[in-house]
Amino acid sequence: MTIAQYFQTLTGFPPRQFQQNAIAHLLNRQDVLLRAPTGSGKTETAIAPFLFAQHLQLDFPNKLIYVVPLRTLANSLRERTETLIQCWSTYYPSPRLLTVTLQTGENPEDPRFEGDIIFCTIDQMLSSFLNIPYSVGRGSANVNAGAIFASYLVFDELHLLDPEHSFSTVLKVLQQVKVIALFLLMTATLTDEFATQIQQVIDNGNNCH
Repeated sequence: MTIAQYFQTLTGFPPRQFQQNAIAHLLNRQDVLLRAPTGSGKTETAIAPFLFAQHLQLDFPNKLIYVVPLRTLANSLRERTETLIQCWSTYYPSPRLLTVTLQTGENPEDPRFEGDIIFCTIDQMLSSFLNIPYSVGRGSANVNAGAIFASYLVFDELHLLDPEHSFSTVLKVLQQVKVIALFLLMTATLTDEFATQIQQVIDNGNNCH
Protein backbone atom coordinates (compact mmCIF):
# COMPACT_ATOMS: atom_id res chain seq x y z
CA MET A 1 0.00 0.00 0.00
CA THR A 2 1.15 3.53 -0.77
CA ILE A 3 0.58 6.75 1.15
CA ALA A 4 -1.98 7.74 -1.47
CA GLN A 5 -3.90 4.49 -1.01
CA TYR A 6 -3.88 4.75 2.78
CA PHE A 7 -4.98 8.38 2.57
CA GLN A 8 -7.91 7.52 0.30
CA THR A 9 -8.97 4.79 2.71
CA LEU A 10 -8.85 7.28 5.59
CA THR A 11 -10.58 10.24 3.93
CA GLY A 12 -12.43 8.91 0.91
CA PHE A 13 -10.46 11.04 -1.54
CA PRO A 14 -6.95 10.96 -3.00
CA PRO A 15 -4.33 13.22 -1.42
CA ARG A 16 -3.25 16.46 -2.99
CA GLN A 17 0.43 16.72 -3.77
CA PHE A 18 1.18 18.88 -0.71
CA GLN A 19 -0.60 16.37 1.52
CA GLN A 20 1.33 13.43 0.17
CA ASN A 21 4.64 15.30 0.45
CA ALA A 22 4.00 16.45 4.02
CA ILE A 23 2.91 12.98 5.17
CA ALA A 24 5.97 11.37 3.59
CA HIS A 25 8.32 13.84 5.32
CA LEU A 26 6.64 13.30 8.69
CA LEU A 27 6.78 9.51 8.38
CA ASN A 28 10.51 9.98 7.81
CA ARG A 29 10.60 11.98 11.07
CA GLN A 30 11.23 15.31 9.36
CA ASP A 31 9.61 18.43 10.81
CA VAL A 32 7.31 20.26 8.40
CA LEU A 33 6.07 23.82 7.93
CA LEU A 34 2.90 23.59 5.84
CA ARG A 35 1.32 26.62 4.18
CA ALA A 36 -1.97 25.72 2.53
CA PRO A 37 -5.37 27.48 2.11
CA THR A 38 -8.22 27.06 4.60
CA GLY A 39 -10.37 24.08 3.68
CA SER A 40 -7.61 22.32 1.74
CA GLY A 41 -7.33 19.36 4.14
CA LYS A 42 -4.62 20.37 6.61
CA THR A 43 -6.29 18.50 9.48
CA GLU A 44 -6.34 15.22 7.55
CA THR A 45 -2.70 15.82 6.63
CA ALA A 46 -1.84 16.15 10.33
CA ILE A 47 -3.76 13.10 11.55
CA ALA A 48 -2.84 10.72 8.71
CA PRO A 49 0.85 10.05 9.53
CA PHE A 50 0.00 9.30 13.15
CA LEU A 51 -2.51 6.63 12.12
CA PHE A 52 -0.37 5.26 9.28
CA ALA A 53 2.70 4.96 11.50
CA GLN A 54 0.79 3.03 14.14
CA HIS A 55 -0.61 0.64 11.57
CA LEU A 56 2.79 0.13 9.94
CA GLN A 57 4.55 -0.05 13.34
CA LEU A 58 7.02 2.65 12.38
CA ASP A 59 9.34 4.51 14.71
CA PHE A 60 6.99 7.39 15.48
CA PRO A 61 5.71 9.15 18.63
CA ASN A 62 2.78 7.31 20.21
CA LYS A 63 1.00 10.49 21.28
CA LEU A 64 -0.27 13.42 19.21
CA ILE A 65 -0.79 16.84 20.78
CA TYR A 66 -2.76 19.09 18.44
CA VAL A 67 -2.46 22.74 19.45
CA VAL A 68 -4.92 25.40 18.32
CA PRO A 69 -5.39 29.09 19.18
CA LEU A 70 -9.17 28.90 19.81
CA ARG A 71 -11.33 26.67 22.02
CA THR A 72 -14.09 26.42 19.42
CA LEU A 73 -11.57 25.16 16.88
CA ALA A 74 -10.39 22.45 19.28
CA ASN A 75 -13.97 21.19 19.68
CA SER A 76 -14.68 20.95 15.96
CA LEU A 77 -11.33 19.33 15.13
CA ARG A 78 -11.84 16.74 17.83
CA GLU A 79 -15.15 15.71 16.25
CA ARG A 80 -13.58 15.48 12.78
CA THR A 81 -10.74 13.36 14.12
CA GLU A 82 -13.04 10.93 15.89
CA THR A 83 -14.85 10.43 12.57
CA LEU A 84 -11.54 9.77 10.79
CA ILE A 85 -10.49 7.22 13.42
CA GLN A 86 -13.81 5.39 13.17
CA CYS A 87 -13.42 5.19 9.39
CA TRP A 88 -9.80 4.04 9.66
CA SER A 89 -10.56 1.37 12.27
CA THR A 90 -13.20 -0.13 9.97
CA TYR A 91 -10.43 -1.08 7.56
CA TYR A 92 -7.51 -1.39 9.97
CA PRO A 93 -8.80 -2.40 13.41
CA SER A 94 -6.38 -2.23 16.30
CA PRO A 95 -6.50 -4.04 19.66
CA ARG A 96 -7.35 -0.76 21.38
CA LEU A 97 -9.39 2.13 20.00
CA LEU A 98 -7.45 5.37 20.15
CA THR A 99 -8.66 7.90 22.69
CA VAL A 100 -9.23 11.47 21.54
CA THR A 101 -9.39 14.03 24.34
CA LEU A 102 -9.89 17.74 24.82
CA GLN A 103 -7.89 19.96 27.14
CA THR A 104 -9.05 23.56 27.20
CA GLY A 105 -10.02 25.96 29.94
CA GLU A 106 -13.65 25.27 29.14
CA ASN A 107 -13.26 21.48 28.83
CA PRO A 108 -10.36 20.31 31.03
CA GLU A 109 -10.99 16.59 30.51
CA ASP A 110 -7.37 15.50 30.08
CA PRO A 111 -5.27 17.54 32.54
CA ARG A 112 -2.26 15.16 32.37
CA PHE A 113 -2.29 14.75 28.59
CA GLU A 114 -3.00 11.02 28.84
CA GLY A 115 -5.00 10.59 25.62
CA ASP A 116 -3.58 9.25 22.38
CA ILE A 117 -4.63 12.39 20.50
CA ILE A 118 -5.10 15.53 22.60
CA PHE A 119 -6.61 18.73 21.26
CA CYS A 120 -5.62 21.68 23.39
CA THR A 121 -5.37 25.43 23.26
CA ILE A 122 -2.06 27.22 22.99
CA ASP A 123 -2.20 28.42 26.60
CA GLN A 124 -2.67 24.86 27.90
CA MET A 125 0.29 23.60 25.90
CA LEU A 126 2.62 26.46 26.78
CA SER A 127 1.81 26.33 30.49
CA SER A 128 2.45 22.57 30.52
CA PHE A 129 5.74 22.97 28.67
CA LEU A 130 6.85 25.64 31.14
CA ASN A 131 6.13 23.31 34.08
CA ILE A 132 3.31 25.50 35.36
CA PRO A 133 0.24 23.71 33.94
CA TYR A 134 -3.12 25.27 34.72
CA SER A 135 -4.83 21.95 35.17
CA VAL A 136 -2.62 20.00 37.61
CA GLY A 137 -0.60 20.70 40.73
CA ARG A 138 3.10 21.51 40.67
CA GLY A 139 3.90 17.98 41.81
CA SER A 140 2.57 16.61 38.52
CA ALA A 141 3.96 19.37 36.31
CA ASN A 142 6.82 17.23 35.03
CA VAL A 143 4.31 14.71 33.66
CA ASN A 144 2.85 17.31 31.32
CA ALA A 145 6.22 18.66 30.25
CA GLY A 146 7.38 15.12 29.53
CA ALA A 147 4.31 14.51 27.37
CA ILE A 148 5.21 17.53 25.23
CA PHE A 149 8.73 16.26 24.59
CA ALA A 150 7.58 12.71 23.79
CA SER A 151 4.81 13.64 21.35
CA TYR A 152 4.15 14.42 17.72
CA LEU A 153 3.25 18.11 17.99
CA VAL A 154 0.87 19.82 15.58
CA PHE A 155 0.44 23.59 15.70
CA ASP A 156 -2.56 24.70 13.64
CA GLU A 157 -3.58 28.19 12.46
CA LEU A 158 -0.23 29.77 13.33
CA HIS A 159 -1.29 32.99 11.64
CA LEU A 160 -3.85 33.59 14.42
CA LEU A 161 -1.23 33.71 17.17
CA ASP A 162 -0.09 37.01 18.61
CA PRO A 163 3.29 37.59 16.91
CA GLU A 164 4.74 39.41 19.93
CA HIS A 165 3.73 36.91 22.59
CA SER A 166 2.38 33.40 21.92
CA PHE A 167 4.02 33.08 18.50
CA SER A 168 7.47 33.99 19.80
CA THR A 169 6.99 31.63 22.75
CA VAL A 170 6.07 28.79 20.37
CA LEU A 171 9.35 29.40 18.53
CA LYS A 172 11.24 29.04 21.80
CA VAL A 173 9.39 25.79 22.51
CA LEU A 174 10.41 24.47 19.09
CA GLN A 175 14.02 25.36 19.76
CA GLN A 176 13.89 23.20 22.89
CA VAL A 177 12.04 20.18 21.48
CA LYS A 178 13.32 20.01 17.88
CA VAL A 179 15.93 17.35 18.62
CA ILE A 180 13.47 15.10 20.45
CA ALA A 181 9.89 15.77 19.35
CA LEU A 182 8.48 15.72 15.82
CA PHE A 183 6.36 18.67 14.79
CA LEU A 184 4.09 19.95 12.05
CA LEU A 185 3.35 23.68 11.79
CA MET A 186 0.29 24.63 9.72
CA THR A 187 -1.08 27.94 8.54
CA ALA A 188 -3.32 29.31 5.82
CA THR A 189 -1.50 32.62 5.64
CA LEU A 190 1.93 33.46 6.95
CA THR A 191 4.27 36.23 5.90
CA ASP A 192 7.58 35.28 4.35
CA GLU A 193 9.30 37.00 7.29
CA PHE A 194 7.64 34.72 9.85
CA ALA A 195 8.11 31.69 7.61
CA THR A 196 11.84 32.46 7.48
CA GLN A 197 12.00 32.74 11.28
CA ILE A 198 10.35 29.36 11.63
CA GLN A 199 12.50 27.77 8.98
CA GLN A 200 15.63 28.86 10.82
CA VAL A 201 14.38 26.99 13.86
CA ILE A 202 13.61 23.83 11.91
CA ASP A 203 17.10 22.69 10.95
CA ASN A 204 15.90 19.82 8.77
CA GLY A 205 12.41 21.09 8.02
CA ASN A 206 10.59 21.16 4.74
CA ASN A 207 8.53 24.14 3.60
CA CYS A 208 5.57 22.60 1.78
CA HIS A 209 3.06 24.82 -0.03
